[in-house]
Amino acid sequence: MSDLLYRVFLEHEAELVNDIVGQLKHSTCPHYRDMEWNELQHRVDSLVAYFIISLRETPGPFIKYVAEIAEQRIGEGFFISEVLMALRVLEEKGWVLIVQTIPQQGQIRSLSRVTGTIGAAKDRLAQIYVSSLEKTETVQTV
Repeated sequence: MSDLLYRVFLEHEAELVNDIVGQLKHSTCPHYRDMEWNELQHRVDSLVAYFIISLRETPGPFIKYVAEIAEQRIGEGFFISEVLMALRVLEEKGWVLIVQTIPQQGQIRSLSRVTGTIGAAKDRLAQIYVSSLEKTETVQTV
């Protein structure tokens, strides 16, 4: 089943990227709204590509990538809600894609895989965010 899930996401990669970029560009998140379209598309391309790789292998590459971009986005002044928005939109679009393309008997396992992978990445994001806050508090008290 995971091979089918991987193939479905790979076949719909461009559509996913375009949908996610459109939703982020029209969201209430100031950093996404104000970002150049090409830059946002490049970032979403990478996010989706790592996600798809993780569907073929293990969640590890996606979690590692989210950790890297979390550090970068925090450094760029992004709010955690903005980074979470990108992950939420990816998950939502993934669910819709699964319901539309995966046979019913495989949908639960596929939905669980998508949610589990993104959930693990959200956990890692939370750890990085809290660590970043602790570092900031330490610097301010010194």
